[in-house]
Amino acid sequence: GKWMYYVDDGLLVPNVTDKATLVHIARMVANAYQPTDSETWENLGDRWDAHDSFGWAEDGIRGHVFADADNTTVVVAIKGTSSTFFLGGGSETSARDKFNDNRLFSCCCAYVDFTWATVCDCHMSGSKCNATCLQDAMNDETSDNYFFAAAQIFMDVVTQYPRANIVFAGHSLGGAVAGLLGITFGLPAVGIEAPGDRMASKRLHLPVPPAGAAGRVPLFHVGHTADPVYMGVCSGRTSTCYYAGYAMESRCHNGQQLVFDTVAQRGWRVDMRHHRINEVIYLALEPWGITDPEERMPTLEPEDKDCVDCGLWKFVYEDSPQ
Repeated sequence: GKWMYYVDDGLLVPNVTDKATLVHIARMVANAYQPTDSETWENLGDRWDAHDSFGWAEDGIRGHVFADADNTTVVVAIKGTSSTFFLGGGSETSARDKFNDNRLFSCCCAYVDFTWATVCDCHMSGSKCNATCLQDAMNDETSDNYFFAAAQIFMDVVTQYPRANIVFAGHSLGGAVAGLLGITFGLPAVGIEAPGDRMASKRLHLPVPPAGAAGRVPLFHVGHTADPVYMGVCSGRTSTCYYAGYAMESRCHNGQQLVFDTVAQRGWRVDMRHHRINEVIYLALEPWGITDPEERMPTLEPEDKDCVDCGLWKFVYEDSPQ
């Protein structure tokens, strides 16, 4: 449970390229899906403890707050989507999780075709979307947006641990929310198998760093190439996301990426089952470099500069000509 860190601009940042540190963070993230008395709780060792939990009495955002022995580092671990489709099992949060997935990661309110129920009313016609309406909908703090709920949780954590180094972490939807919090508050964040979060951050008007400065932000998106959600390929009528009613259309990530090439190096096929956090820990991260000594830890790289979200859509601002 001992982490490797480095100091960057006065921040204590976990070193996600150290495998032991990364796997330990992934275990915390897996625990965000379950209550502290669960039989499948991941052991974090003696140095770390779940000091606090949030959301377990409600049907919205959930997770735990972990702190090390002397409260110098505190991790806010945020649960991702609970759904039988995502194979983590459904829960009472499933409906709200899905609403947030479709709100944050779809091109236009989860309008995919006329058969879909949308999460806002910004679709105009064909592949035309009212961008002003979209931003207003995204920034409505009363609308069950997990980002605003998570920001409130962060405020509570800061009050409780005023001197601690705070790190955000999460898997899937939780990883994207962790990343959005990281760039909002300028703190380290680790997302594991998170969908692209750049589009949501722009719509929320968050302080996104310029393209050339991505490497200077302590925001890390960890994933592997056989996960369709992380790779941004779980969209369109032939995708599993489409059949389950998830409009996971975003591709581009903020910050830096640590990509494990399970397709080339393990021969895995792109499959929704590879998105599960337990599979990521036990089949991808933990054995990496052990069974095959040629497997090196990947290096951190910024998102491909040519990455585009929703390139086929036309976004119209209300004060501009149609």
